[in-house]
Amino acid sequence: MRNLTLIALIGLGACADKDATDDSSHSDDSGATEQDVAVTFAARFGATPAACGQEIPGVGTTGSTISLQDLRFYVHDLRLVDSAGAEVPVTLDDDDLWQNGTVALLDFEDATGLCGNGTSPTNDTVTGVAPAGDYTGLRFTLGVPFGLNHADAAVADTPLNLSTMFWSWQSGYKFLRMDLSTAGLPEGWFVHLGSTGCTADPDGTVTDCTEPNRVEVALDMDVDTQVVVADFGALLAGSDVDADGGGAQGCMSGLSDPECGPVLGAFGLSGGPQVLFSAE
Repeated sequence: MRNLTLIALIGLGACADKDATDDSSHSDDSGATEQDVAVTFAARFGATPAACGQEIPGVGTTGSTISLQDLRFYVHDLRLVDSAGAEVPVTLDDDDLWQNGTVALLDFEDATGLCGNGTSPTNDTVTGVAPAGDYTGLRFTLGVPFGLNHADAAVADTPLNLSTMFWSWQSGYKFLRMDLSTAGLPEGWFVHLGSTGCTADPDGTVTDCTEPNRVEVALDMDVDTQVVVADFGALLAGSDVDADGGGAQGCMSGLSDPECGPVLGAFGLSGGPQVLFSAE
């Protein structure tokens, strides 16, 4: 899998010590120190990497064999956690491709096999800078911030300019898009997570969404040595991906859709913990 992430080194001090051994931290003009941050994500179904062009067995309550059609998601509000439990923000890089300084897109489809609706480049890393320190945890939000979620995707900067990751002007972006072809439903079983129940004022500005559906993730981990694993097998463990009982095919975040109960619960949006993300 190709990773086209651009890791930017910013804020370098004007007079770097030639004998410095830690190239990952540097000083700004005020004397405060920063360190570069690179958080790597892996997408799997259990132990099987999520990849286009291959069959993946054992998914859902029926142990279905699936093939990937699409797999992308947005994250924002990354924070590192120190040993005292204090959170410090990660300022995301703006690389004009995967990150705009606020939101990052993780992309695990490569337009091969059944993933013809996607793009060939992939991305599995989020980069930025944070105050230098020793950190033992990571926090982030799956989704797009409210202030960016209801803008016009046609004129948005990357990575928010993908029409395939946008529902409508009012519902906003698909925070996560996973499209599957399954043994029982070869035409597709889909998980599209995004805000629903959105209302707008008379000029069309969205003012509120009854179901924001942003997923808060908290992990104990060392971002320098561990990866964030998105286990979509765990997300779908309570779902029958070989059938659809009504509503959208699969779950597109509708509360009345019978397929959405197990999915939204696995995202942690029904009062329980999220099971999609872990650290390894």
